[in-house]
Amino acid sequence: MGLRDFLANKVMPQGGVTVDEALALLSKGGVLVDVRTLDEYVAGHAPGAKLVDPKELAADAFGAVHAGNPLAEPEGTFVLICDSGLRSGHLVAKVREQGLNAEFVEGGLRAWRAAGQFLLPGPPRR
Repeated sequence: MGLRDFLANKVMPQGGVTVDEALALLSKGGVLVDVRTLDEYVAGHAPGAKLVDPKELAADAFGAVHAGNPLAEPEGTFVLICDSGLRSGHLVAKVREQGLNAEFVEGGLRAWRAAGQFLLPGPPRR
């Protein structure tokens, strides 16, 4: 068994949403939350994805994502995404423990690209 097989069978979280399901959640007001590093994000991210530090997300997801926005809806769904689904899949439970709706994209940005979606290069928008 190679490392990739080990990760897929033992470490990779299960139960995420498909890219199509994620897009449906986003169309209903969900927020796409990218939990990768700044360098990874700059190299290419899903359109509209908000870069959030995983430690901040685990500590205060609503505050980390919405940064004091008084119009933010607490009932919205956070759709977490990373490169493969590993980081976002492990973080989704931390967000749910805070009483928030959260899902993760199974397969991450790899699945996003395989589904025909594109990535944008560049830094986060302020």
